[in-house]
Amino acid sequence: MLSAVAFIALMLCLLLYPGAVQSSVASSVTYCLTVLVPSLFPFMALTSYAVSSRAAVTLGRPLDLVTRHVFKLPGCCAVPVLMSLIGGYPAGAKGASLLLSEGRITGPQAGRMLLFCVNPGLAFTVTYLGLGVFGSTGIGWRLFLSVTIPAILMGVLTGLRAPVPQKQEEHGDVPGGSQALTRSVADASKSVLIMCACIVLFAGFTAVLHAGGIFQQAVRLLTRLGIFTPQQWAASLSFLLEVTGGTGDARALGVGAGFFAFGLAFGGLCVHIQVFSLFRELPVKLPVFFLCRFIHGLLAAVCFELLGKIMPGGAVETMAGAYKAALSPGGWMSGASLLLMCAAFLLIAGGRAGRGCQNGD
Repeated sequence: MLSAVAFIALMLCLLLYPGAVQSSVASSVTYCLTVLVPSLFPFMALTSYAVSSRAAVTLGRPLDLVTRHVFKLPGCCAVPVLMSLIGGYPAGAKGASLLLSEGRITGPQAGRMLLFCVNPGLAFTVTYLGLGVFGSTGIGWRLFLSVTIPAILMGVLTGLRAPVPQKQEEHGDVPGGSQALTRSVADASKSVLIMCACIVLFAGFTAVLHAGGIFQQAVRLLTRLGIFTPQQWAASLSFLLEVTGGTGDARALGVGAGFFAFGLAFGGLCVHIQVFSLFRELPVKLPVFFLCRFIHGLLAAVCFELLGKIMPGGAVETMAGAYKAALSPGGWMSGASLLLMCAAFLLIAGGRAGRGCQNGD
């Protein structure tokens, strides 16, 4: 009955407010094509490749002690944990789902990963928000650190009562370079497509809430609590629904950057649905998941204010300058990325050529 009522209500809203829905969906599609896909797809493909190939095993060895004794997770989780901190929201969850499906981690271990491996990416936070929204990569770095530090802290705290996992043996049936690369591209394409579809859907849903006055009425009711201003409540509700739309609304409403830190850490219901879609059966209880997301958001807001008092402005701007120089066309990071891509191509091509010679091709 509840599903039928919701279906009829949403259908009526689509018929009553077609212009608002169309405009919001069009803006969301543009955002996905110009910002989300270029920044997220490479990290999703890398995460999938690291888990599907021997890269996770090889790269996990130097971080094995930290991963097993600090986070109480197997060494193969090192790369997904790292990618969750710098790659974007679904990257860590995608790595956890792949490891769980391959039987390399248990359900409780995957569930603990979801409690701290849902974070915004470095490029989105520093470049898009810091430089694009605030006009300062220094603020972007403060936002990134304010979200990342509590995530690491939550990873440590959630593993306190867990036993230290044993070292895992290498799997002999791991696919080769070209096969793993093809699989990773397919997995990343599917994940990014689902993510974009969820963002577009939530954009239409949010437009209906605004056009029907439901969103405004909720803001009025919450304002009576006297905790935040109407603008701050409106930005908070937008972040709770969808983080990318929340950043646009928060920017238009002129709220402080601390609300951005909370919204980035919480992630929004749209991101949560994307995370849930990666698992056949969610390895963590929903109340625990949402509680940890809310705690992460509060810690990020507090951490953002503390970083503003502890870190001098010059130190943050120095990090911002180094980031700009590294990503410039002649920067060291650009050259290093080119060398790594060439090395990966040679390894994959070399592996295929070697197998061809052995088969007499």
